[in-house]
Amino acid sequence: MVAAMTEAAGTIENGVHVLPVRVYFEDTDAGGIVYYANYLRFAERGRSELLRHLGIESGRLVDGLSLAFAVRRCAMDFVKPAKLDDL
Repeated sequence: MVAAMTEAAGTIENGVHVLPVRVYFEDTDAGGIVYYANYLRFAERGRSELLRHLGIESGRLVDGLSLAFAVRRCAMDFVKPAKLDDL
């Protein structure tokens, strides 16, 4: 049985999904800087919550339609490091 849709996190501001994410100790390297691969985890949380805002729940896609998203390609430009306790 699939549970009822839960409320989406974040907000839509001027057509942009904004999901604040706190940087925890587990997200950082020994220097207190976010480990580069963890940015992908943050992006995935944002993608999932954006879909939820659009009325699409990933669990329902998998369970009900046997449909899932697969990342084919990813590119990132690092502009400024996120650090421990940043939001």
